[in-house]
Amino acid sequence: MSLKDLPIKRKLMAITLITSGVVLLLTCSAFFAYEFFTFRQTTARHLSTLGGVIAQNSTAALAFENRDDARDILDSLKVEPHIVSAALYDKNGRLFAQYPAHLPAHSFPAAPANDGFRFEAAYLADFQPVVQGGNKRLGTLYLKADRGAIYERFRLYATIAAAVVVVSALVAYFLSQTLQKQISQPILSLAETAKAISQRRDYSVRAAKQGRDEVGLLTDAFNQMLTQIQEQNQALGQSEERFRLMMATVKDYAFVMLDPAGCVVSWNAGAERIHGYRTDEILGQHFSRFHGGDEVAPGECERILAVTIAEGRFEEEGWRVRKDGTRFWADTVLTALRDESGQLRGFSKVTRDITERKSAQDEIQKLNQDLERRVHERTAQLEEANKELEAFSYSVSHDLRAPLRHVQGYVELLAKHAGDTLNEKCRRYLRVASESVTQMGDLIDNLLAFCRMGRVEVRQSSVDLQKLVQETADGLQPETGGRKILWKHGPLPQVQGDPALLKQVLVNLLSNAVKYTRGRDPAQIQTGVASEVNGEVVIFVRDNGAGFDTNYFDKLFGVFQRLHRAEEFEGTGVGLANARRVINRHGGRIWAEAAVNAGATFYFTLTKSQKG
Repeated sequence: MSLKDLPIKRKLMAITLITSGVVLLLTCSAFFAYEFFTFRQTTARHLSTLGGVIAQNSTAALAFENRDDARDILDSLKVEPHIVSAALYDKNGRLFAQYPAHLPAHSFPAAPANDGFRFEAAYLADFQPVVQGGNKRLGTLYLKADRGAIYERFRLYATIAAAVVVVSALVAYFLSQTLQKQISQPILSLAETAKAISQRRDYSVRAAKQGRDEVGLLTDAFNQMLTQIQEQNQALGQSEERFRLMMATVKDYAFVMLDPAGCVVSWNAGAERIHGYRTDEILGQHFSRFHGGDEVAPGECERILAVTIAEGRFEEEGWRVRKDGTRFWADTVLTALRDESGQLRGFSKVTRDITERKSAQDEIQKLNQDLERRVHERTAQLEEANKELEAFSYSVSHDLRAPLRHVQGYVELLAKHAGDTLNEKCRRYLRVASESVTQMGDLIDNLLAFCRMGRVEVRQSSVDLQKLVQETADGLQPETGGRKILWKHGPLPQVQGDPALLKQVLVNLLSNAVKYTRGRDPAQIQTGVASEVNGEVVIFVRDNGAGFDTNYFDKLFGVFQRLHRAEEFEGTGVGLANARRVINRHGGRIWAEAAVNAGATFYFTLTKSQKG
């Protein structure tokens, strides 16, 4: 079993023991290395000192070539158990004496090497000069020692180190077993709490905090997570309870849950009421049972599921079949249900019985068709009536104009041939008759214009109202007759409308302003914008003329309705009626404010052009 798979208690103990062992091993290795090098130096110095003493004692033996004294001196090395061999060489480098005496001559170097010591395999060799008088070299001393002292010392140290390691390991084991609880116990407690919560699903349990270290912070975070999970579970439980109550009480909708294959896995009271199946009868059945068998095209239900999976949602209206075989018109919505990874978990199917709505829609459709037929018939009748009215208007125009021309002609002939013989009273009668004929002609013209106004097509375009007002005012200059009129035209916007029809409105309103300010000096006529709201512009035409009594406002825009006597102001009473018809056909409104002898203000609304 690898270290990562061990229980945390054993893992902490193993880490502690391994760490302690590695530290002890490194410490002992460093100690042994230090001892090895220092003891080598100590051994070399000891051998050098011993060689110096033997060399000093050997000067006389070499000087007098006394081999027996030389052997005796070398035999004194018996007290040094680690001296393997020794030899004295004379000044010519020949072997003079040896120790031990029984060793053959080839066991010693044939000739002395350079002075100094050197390590050779398992031995330490030392060559020292034998000097007399400070500078006279008599020969060379050779000493050869084994490394037994080093090995003995290392064996001792190894025994001590082994004992220390064993004792340290035992101490480390017991300490780690005791101290690891400070770390493992809170973690194990946290793990046991998590395991208990996982098994019992009880998120009200809390882990006990045993310190303020990182494990304590982990415990706080774990408890906070449990609190959040508990709150979420409570909210989820409440939501599920509300959903369960809704599913149990809602009977106007059939809520059905399907598995990925399209089989029923849940069924509410509404589904039982609408489809007629009890829960135990329908669970596990394919939803194609609701589609009526023979009436459904082969593979239609599979197509519905495929579309729902691809698009996430499928909705349709169609006939469905109940358990008892009766049919109803249903509005069905199928939704694909997926988990967080996108895996399909099933479908939700919501069905509503809308048979009554379908019947009502069919009835409304029948009524609409009948209404369209009646409107078509009525439109045809109105078109026929308009044609007859148009024919009548032209007939009236022709039939009325002929007598008027005769009357006008005879009045002019009578004035020409008998004018000098008539008195002033008769000539006035002729003038009145002629003016009446002219007025009658104007009435006929205005009547025909009023009739045509209702049939003229409105050609919508962007109209520069400022320019149109100026052109209309300029066109009225001949009618002013040298009068002093103060025109004041405020800035006007671009509006949407028919330029020709809108000019007719301005002609009517401005000519009325000129006419009814005849008694004012100076006359004042003003145009401008009163207000603008949501793209609707209110235009006004104001004068300081005769005004009118607002008690008769309802007659102001009527055909042939006049609020002033003909002796005061001429007119036919058709102009304002035409203006109202034009404004109404543009989708606007027209009204007026006035007071007798205090002027009048006419307002009308138009739609502001997008270009303006």
